Amino acid sequence: MRWGSPNILFFLILIPIFIFLIGLANQKRKKQFEKFAEIRFYNYYFQEFSVFHWFLKNFILIFSILFLIIAVARPRWNKEIQIVKKEGIDIAVCIDVSKSMDAQDLKPSRIERAKDQISLFIDQLRGDRIAIVAFAGKSFVQCPLTDDYGAAKLFLNLLDSETVPSYGTNIGSALETAMSLFGEEEKHKVIIVASDGEDLEENAISIADEISKKGAIIYTLGIGSLEGSTIPVQNGSGNISYAKNDNGDIIFTKLDINILSQIARTANGRFFPITPQQSEIFEIMKNINSIEKKKFDSREFIRYKEQYKYFVIACILLLLIESSVIIKKKVKFKRVI
Repeated sequence: MRWGSPNILFFLILIPIFIFLIGLANQKRKKQFEKFAEIRFYNYYFQEFSVFHWFLKNFILIFSILFLIIAVARPRWNKEIQIVKKEGIDIAVCIDVSKSMDAQDLKPSRIERAKDQISLFIDQLRGDRIAIVAFAGKSFVQCPLTDDYGAAKLFLNLLDSETVPSYGTNIGSALETAMSLFGEEEKHKVIIVASDGEDLEENAISIADEISKKGAIIYTLGIGSLEGSTIPVQNGSGNISYAKNDNGDIIFTKLDINILSQIARTANGRFFPITPQQSEIFEIMKNINSIEKKKFDSREFIRYKEQYKYFVIACILLLLIESSVIIKKKVKFKRVI
């Protein structure tokens, strides 16, 4: 027999204590009687009181407590095999952490808005696995595929423009890294790219075409504005300046809708520009939910059936019997001269 809450069984020590107290109470009753009368008159004085029924009533009560303790300890037997299957889609989120993502045309900054959007997206997931890929000039896996959404959000919050020391933006490298996370047999693969679209390597579209042939769908999130913005840079003294190119000119960064739209279109996905309403995240979620879910995990568990109900029933029946036991008995008194 197994127990769901074995610690409750420690209360069984109360049973011998109760039995001892019952015997003690019987002895105490006799001693109290001896204080005002001889013990030979005891049975005559208590002839309306049934000692047998008094013991019976108390012992029934003790057994009901015993069964109650056992029921609360949740006894289990008769094992059964239970197969638990998880269904979901594997999703890799590629987040641009290049210096241009520090631009503040979207408050508080592009990268913070991207993190907010992805965090909201994670909150909508139910049973899907998610991975996070950070990229700039190079890419790396910040969080592998997991269904632990709390851990995924923790890794997400650690991202900033210093995460990847390599300068530039290479969306193609991020797509390849994301694709490497999926198993060969995975039927459904989704990649989400959150970027301002300034792809300096210009190989993302050809890589997206290769990825689409392997069954992956790519959605792109445009982070930034068409008007563009400068890129604030904070020096060691805390003073703010603006990023400059090799000629000393201040860099002006804009959202590149064209490249992000082509990547999404090539891989059967859609492009969504970030909006204050954050409705694009729910649109992506709606598209993902329309994809047939794939069973990606199946586990076999051996569990034992809960059997506490039998002891609860026994406890209730004993309490009903105990309430019907009458200690007082009818006696016809004879007149003693």
